[in-house]
Amino acid sequence: MQQSTSQQNGGKDASSEKAGRRAASFVAAAGLLCFVIGTSIMLYTTNRSSSPIAMTHPNIDAEIEETSSSSSASLLRPTRRALSELVRVEDGEDLCSYKRARLIAVALAEHDVSPTYQASFPGSGARMTHELIRALTGIAISTDHAYAVETDRHRHSVAVKTHYPDPNGVPLDEFDDQFHGAVLVIRHPAKAIPSFFNFWYERVHHLANHSTRAPLEEWIKFRDTSLVRQLQHYQQHMDYWMNKYEENMEKLLVVTYEDLTDDVKGPETTARIAKFLGAAEGVQTVPPESIECIWKKVVKYEDIGIDLKFGSKRKGGPKNNPYTDIQLFAIQLMMQEQRIKFQNHPEMVEIMNRYIGAMADLEPEVVTI
Repeated sequence: MQQSTSQQNGGKDASSEKAGRRAASFVAAAGLLCFVIGTSIMLYTTNRSSSPIAMTHPNIDAEIEETSSSSSASLLRPTRRALSELVRVEDGEDLCSYKRARLIAVALAEHDVSPTYQASFPGSGARMTHELIRALTGIAISTDHAYAVETDRHRHSVAVKTHYPDPNGVPLDEFDDQFHGAVLVIRHPAKAIPSFFNFWYERVHHLANHSTRAPLEEWIKFRDTSLVRQLQHYQQHMDYWMNKYEENMEKLLVVTYEDLTDDVKGPETTARIAKFLGAAEGVQTVPPESIECIWKKVVKYEDIGIDLKFGSKRKGGPKNNPYTDIQLFAIQLMMQEQRIKFQNHPEMVEIMNRYIGAMADLEPEVVTI
């Protein structure tokens, strides 16, 4: 009799758990449907109007905060290592010697420099871009969290890595007069969001950065409960940086993660970044003939031996994170809205067109756990 009662209770618990999961899935689906309908209405309204839509989104509490692990005092040295030590010709054969340089901490500049915002939505190659800018200039980069509180970094950092206005970033508007401008790195949202989730999963489980892809079931839980919020953050981030320099677009360089990692466009995109950084006060970049070599060693990890540990080597979990058909539809609608919103910026229109076109390669997949 007791066994029968236990079995009945166990059955009730299992049923309750399944009902709870169904209810959570229903709520998530309803939220996504509202997002899709709302975005569709905005697109329809915007297509009937000549002016872009101004959007506001709720302020979401931070989930992860990146903190600086090094003190600025340890980076600001009496004599900054010369750029020629970071990148130099060896016996006329190799255009750069970056392997040795990456084992040495890059210092803050002794002299005054005008820093550049290194802005990107989480999961869009911030770490890679960080390493690339350091290699191109030989000067240390700060995080927005460190720059906000450590005045030693002011006008001694070549760039400041930031995800603001995403909850993982902090505002630095009060220091805008110190900045040369911003490099905005954009990545397809269907790829950036899973990459950010993997980072979040590593932090929560105390795993090394770029070591682990989250299990499929964990991705699906995150995707089904957080996609709308992440798409809103993605929009907010793009809107903020595009609008920040609306009156002076020469101070904003927009590049894509896809171009930066492309075998053909990568060196060209890196050269654009170097030119933009080199126009800042106090910043000297590597010779043009060294740029392709630097790109290969930082972005493609070519010939850097043990320094491969700096690259992403995530294992486990899905390489291509699945979305449902309605989720893919929501992602596409968001990008269509951004394309209309920035219709006066041909470069952004071209990027959104590329991203929308790439949606055809993403097959919807419904996974049953």
